[in-house]
Parts: sequence; structure tokens; C-alpha cells
Amino acid sequence: MNKLYLLIVLLGINAFALADDTIEDGRFWLTLSHDYHINDKWRVNLHLQPRWREEGREFDQIIYRPGIYYKVNSELSLGIGYGYILTHLLNSGNTHEQRLWEDVLYQTNITDDIKFLSRSRLEQRHLEGQSDVAHRFRQMVRFSVPTRLMSGLSAVFYDEYFINFNSADWGVLRGFDQNRAFIGVNYQFNKQANMDVGYLNQYINRPNIDAENHVFAITVNTQF
Repeated sequence: MNKLYLLIVLLGINAFALADDTIEDGRFWLTLSHDYHINDKWRVNLHLQPRWREEGREFDQIIYRPGIYYKVNSELSLGIGYGYILTHLLNSGNTHEQRLWEDVLYQTNITDDIKFLSRSRLEQRHLEGQSDVAHRFRQMVRFSVPTRLMSGLSAVFYDEYFINFNSADWGVLRGFDQNRAFIGVNYQFNKQANMDVGYLNQYINRPNIDAENHVFAITVNTQF
């Protein structure tokens, strides 16, 4: 148990320790994720995420990401999907990014209380008007523990590390891309719906000055 808590602390420190010379911003992300179960093995996931910057006052991005998953067994699932990302630029205009992605999900109970989720994702990123394709790997680990403060409420921590496999002429740098560390709570309304609420620290590697975003994040998950 002590080793698990040490791992959580180290993953969280990783995001904050990188931030020496950075520009900072407060942001708000709202994620809506819905699973439609076709049968015991197959499910479709619909993911929509609008984002706001400048302390939540200005629209930043919207992400639409549908996918389909196959359940190999009770712990392992494989998924593929598509992503469309519209980004509103600081000065004027928009960029349009399209992605193909592949997922490996592994989830298990470390103890009777502690739930663990690992998501390994590959992305092939295409930016409109650019010929280069950027390939990126994302590794996320998530822990949740019941709080016993009230029924259905759990403490949640996750960390996600991004690595670019190549550089692209539209600003992608090979190597470390960004890190996201989240701490908050999850409330289980019923078997069909739950919600994460908390703080997410996003550290982004940039060519000149890095960026650190302090994000108030809400994720609503539903399934049928």
C-alpha cells in the first residue's frame, strides 16, 4: 500500500517539477463521454470535449472523438477511433486537426478498494493544410479509492504522459510533448452515470517558452 501511494505522489510531482520558465493560464474543460453497449463484447464510445482558456472567458478548442471497443476479457479492451479537433487561434482563425487512434485499456482492482486503469494510446495526427503526419504515444494511469465520506464518492488521481515519435513542420517536436496530472473526486450517481470533478495540471513542451495550464475539469460519463 505504501508503495502505491509513493507512486501516486511521484507521478504528480513529475508534472509540477518541470515548470520552471513557463507561461500560465487558468482553463475549464468539460468532457461528455457516453458508452453504448452493442452486446457483451462490443461498445461504441462518443466523446465530446469543449475547452475554454483565459480563466475560462475565451473559447479554445472542441474535440469530437468517437471510437469502438472490443472487450477481450474482464480486464482488457482494445479500441480504435477517429478524432476531430477545432482550435480557435489567439489572434484570429481556426485550425482543423484530424486523428486516427488506437487504444489498449487494462483495468483491475489492486485491492478491494483501490481501482486501477491503464490506457495506452497511439495517435496519427493530420493538420489541415499540412503534409506531415505526427505520430504520438500517450500513457495514462488512473487510481480511484472510495472516500467513505458518502456513498458513491471516490478520490481520483490520474497522470498521462505524451511522447511525440517524430517532428512535424506544423510545430510538433520529437520527444516529450506534455504531461497531465489530475486530482479530484468521482461521484457515482447510479449504474448508468458518474462524474469526475477536480484540478488538472497540464504542462506543455514548446520550442521557446513552455506552457502550464491550471484546469478546472469536469467529466460526465454515461452508459446504456
